[in-house]
Amino acid sequence: MPIIFLSALMFVFFSSTAFTQERLDGVVAVIGNEIILQSELDAYSLLRMEGMGINRDSSDISQLRKNFLDELIDGKVLLAYAKKDTTLNVTEPEVDQMLNNHISMLLKQNNLTLEQLDAELQRQQGLTLNKFKSQARKAIKEQLYKQKIQQSYLSSIKVSRKDVESFYKQYADSLPKAGESVLLSKISMKVASSNSKRQAAYDKIKTVKQKLDKGEDFAELAKKYSESPEGANGGDLGFVAKGSLNELAFEEKAFNLAQGQISEPFETRLGFHIINVLGKQDQKVHIRQIFVKIEPDEQQIKHANSTLDSLRINCKTKDDFSKAVHKFSSDLESKNRNGSIGWISLLDLPAAVRIAVDTLPPGSLTRIVNEENMYSIYRIDDRVKQRALNLENDYGILSEKARDIMAQKKLIDLVSQWKQELFIDIRL
Repeated sequence: MPIIFLSALMFVFFSSTAFTQERLDGVVAVIGNEIILQSELDAYSLLRMEGMGINRDSSDISQLRKNFLDELIDGKVLLAYAKKDTTLNVTEPEVDQMLNNHISMLLKQNNLTLEQLDAELQRQQGLTLNKFKSQARKAIKEQLYKQKIQQSYLSSIKVSRKDVESFYKQYADSLPKAGESVLLSKISMKVASSNSKRQAAYDKIKTVKQKLDKGEDFAELAKKYSESPEGANGGDLGFVAKGSLNELAFEEKAFNLAQGQISEPFETRLGFHIINVLGKQDQKVHIRQIFVKIEPDEQQIKHANSTLDSLRINCKTKDDFSKAVHKFSSDLESKNRNGSIGWISLLDLPAAVRIAVDTLPPGSLTRIVNEENMYSIYRIDDRVKQRALNLENDYGILSEKARDIMAQKKLIDLVSQWKQELFIDIRL
């Protein structure tokens, strides 16, 4: 079966195999101390054309190849300046980590074991897995250098309200529609833990930290002690984007730690955490954690369930629900808006809430949803199949899109400037 490749591995795959029979390798461009080979351009062109659905015999192939060469040159300009920057460094463990991540995704995407992948590579391309990984290392190292220089120059970009409003005014008509969405209100009751249960959780996490300080393996300790689902996988949470976490304290800790650093135990509303930063890319950080939950008090759980059950029966109207919000809800942000949390795409809802909302019609109340130490019921105030993004309900999404546009423009300006400072010889 054909293997589905991705990102840097796709480039290695195509450059080493796609034009084996017909290419005569040569240099098509020189950028400072970097070069672009004919085989690289061939591979990249094939990759881009397949992605665009263009046949190799297209009448536009000559112009397309020039465009693709320009894209490769831009990448080499970034690479050249990244290597010149003495503050940037790509380590072998970083390359190993990204390569292993790519291989893992490759296995998952193709439903293969390592042995099966090795056999398929040898059958299709005459490459052992070790040979393939060896070839991939150079491409991945270059990819990491380019990511780091972009992070260095673009991570400081701040987006103001005015920037987002300007972006929305310019691009509103071309923005993709949000999928099926619900307008929700909620009543949430926080369930606290007893002092004894909090102390027990703290004692456990301190014991784990002592073991880490003595040199015991983080992944093995996560498998043994962590109380979160990823514990079985050594606590690995993968790459996490800035702004994507619900716990601000956790996010701040993750992004403030240096690569390789292990945090001291710290507390969030969920429990105690120890995190280890494995890598950083632009606005993302690769982390793993050991988590110990602070168990809530059982009497408080019973009280919350009893109260919310009663409200589900007695809140017949939106007005009833709003009054109950002000009397019972612990969530101050939504409480100040009569419980409303605005329009949200179904796909963006936490899994437990999405399942509870399901196909309920407007005016319905969900069953009680347990969200860690918060017990909630949701009211579906309205529901649509799709809707246009707007500043009131989708500011976070629009802010990210505005930042992406600003970063793209800044990157184009930087590359254009650097091109003027580098020796570039195009030989196509």
